Amino acid sequence: MTEIQNYLDSYNVIVVGAGLAGLGAACQLGLANENVLLLEKHNVPGGFATSFVRGRFEFEGALHMLSDIGTPDNPGALYRFFRRIGLVPEMITFKNIPEYYRTVYYDGYDEVIPYGVEKYFNKLLELFHQETEGIEIFREIAESVYDGIKYIGSKRGNVSQKEILKNHPWIARVIGLTLQDVFEKCFNNKRLISVISQPWGFLGLPPSRVSAYAFLGMTMTYLDWGGAYPVGRSHALSSAMAKCFRNLGGDIRFNAEVEEIIIEKNLVEGVRLTNGDLYKTNAVISNVNPITTSMKLINKNIIPDEYKKKIYAPAIGPSGFSVYIGLNAISEKLGLQEHETFINIDDDLDAAFESFHKISEPKYMVAACYNNIDNSISPPGTSELVLTTLQMGDQWQLIPPDQYHQIKDDYADKMLKMVEKTIIPNIRDYIEIAEVATPLTYYRYSNNFNGAIYGYHQDVLNSPMMRLKSNTPIKNLYQAGAWTNFGGGFSTSILGGRVAAGLYLKNKKEDDL
Repeated sequence: MTEIQNYLDSYNVIVVGAGLAGLGAACQLGLANENVLLLEKHNVPGGFATSFVRGRFEFEGALHMLSDIGTPDNPGALYRFFRRIGLVPEMITFKNIPEYYRTVYYDGYDEVIPYGVEKYFNKLLELFHQETEGIEIFREIAESVYDGIKYIGSKRGNVSQKEILKNHPWIARVIGLTLQDVFEKCFNNKRLISVISQPWGFLGLPPSRVSAYAFLGMTMTYLDWGGAYPVGRSHALSSAMAKCFRNLGGDIRFNAEVEEIIIEKNLVEGVRLTNGDLYKTNAVISNVNPITTSMKLINKNIIPDEYKKKIYAPAIGPSGFSVYIGLNAISEKLGLQEHETFINIDDDLDAAFESFHKISEPKYMVAACYNNIDNSISPPGTSELVLTTLQMGDQWQLIPPDQYHQIKDDYADKMLKMVEKTIIPNIRDYIEIAEVATPLTYYRYSNNFNGAIYGYHQDVLNSPMMRLKSNTPIKNLYQAGAWTNFGGGFSTSILGGRVAAGLYLKNKKEDDL
C-alpha cells in the first residue's frame, strides 16, 4: 500500500484526461463545489477539440458543428450548461449554421437540406412527392422517438421501462432496430434513403447497421436546435472550458500523464503519474478509453471477467482521414455557399461503408468550408476547406513505413478528385497549402485504439440506451467519453462527462446518508 505521506496533494475527485468529456465532468463537479484535479498528458486541453497552424492558416481539427446550442434567446441544454459555468456569453460566442447540409452525387444531383423540423420534412416532400405517405410515417416515428428522448432527459434518466412503454412506445421499438429497419416501414426509394442518411458519417455506420435510436435522436436534435460553431474554433471552446473549471476552483496539470490508478481493496486510492508524482483521491473519472483504463492503468487482474467481456466485446469504430486545405480564393469564387457538403459516388451506402475497410477508392466524404460560418476564420482573400472520410484504423498500422507517405498522398489525391468531379472542378488551381491526417494521426493525438474517433461502433447493441455506462466494477472509478453513455460526438461527449460526474455526486450523497 502507498503511504499517505508520499502523496503530493489530496482531492475529492481526479479527472484523468482533459478531452471534452473530462472537461464536462470537471466543470460539473466544479459547480457542485467539489475539490477536483484535472490531469492531461498533453500541453493543451481538448482532445479532438483542437486546431493547428500551417503556413498562414489555422485549421479546425475535428469539429463540424455542435448540436443543442440554439440561440441566447432560445438556448439548448448545452448552451444552458455553458452559461452556468460562465463560458457564455463572457468567453465564447457561437455562429449559427444557416443550413443542415448540402448533398451532391456523381450523377449531378445537388440539393440543400434545411434546419427546422417543418422546413426539413417539407423539403423532403418537395423532392420526393411520390413518397408523401412514407415520409409522413417517417416523420411520425422520428418525432415520437425525439419526444421520448426529451421526456427521459427531463426526468434525468430516472424513468422506469414501464413508464417509457406506456408514454413513449416508439422508444422501446426502435432500440432494437437499425435505421434501415425504420426506413423499410416507410419507403424503399434509394435516393430518398440516401439523402436522409447523409450525416451517417457522424455516427460511423450506414443505415443497415447504425442504431435507429442514435440516428433519429441526432437528426431531430439538429433539426430542433440547428447547428452552431464556436468563434475561434473548437480549440477556443476547450480552452475556455478549462478556464471555467479553474474559475470554479479546480486545479489542472498539463504534461501530466497518468501511469496508474491506485486501487486498494476495490476502492480508488489515488493516481501515479509517469514522473512518479502521487495524488490521493476518493474517486477517479477516466476520460481514457475503458480498455486502456481497465487493462493498463489499473491492475487488470482485479477486473472481473464479466466486465472484461463488456469492454472487449463491442467492435471498435472507424477513424478519420482528413485533408486540410488552405485556398488562395474566397469561398464565393469557388462556388461554395454551404458549410457541410456531403459528396457521394452513388446511393450504395453499404458499399461506401465497405470502402472504409480498404485503402482504395473513397465513395463518400464531407467537405466543410468554415468560411461560410465565419469569414474571419482565414486570412482575407482566402478560404479553408476540410475534406473528411472514414477509414478503419487497423489497416493503416500494417503499412510499411517506407510506403506510408505515398499511400497517404495517393488517398488524399483521390479525395481531391471527388471534389473536382462534383463541386470545385478547378480546386487545384487555388491550393496554397494542404495537410493530411490519417488514422495514425488520430491515434497519435488521442491514443484511442485504431485512432477511433467515435469509440465503439454505434450499432444497435451499442446505441445510447445499450452502450457501456460510466459505472465500473471498482468503487468510485467512473468512465467518461465517446466509448460510453451517448457515444461519439462533441456534444454527446460533454454530456457523457456530466453524467459521470452526476453519478459520482449521487453515490457520494447516498454514502453520506
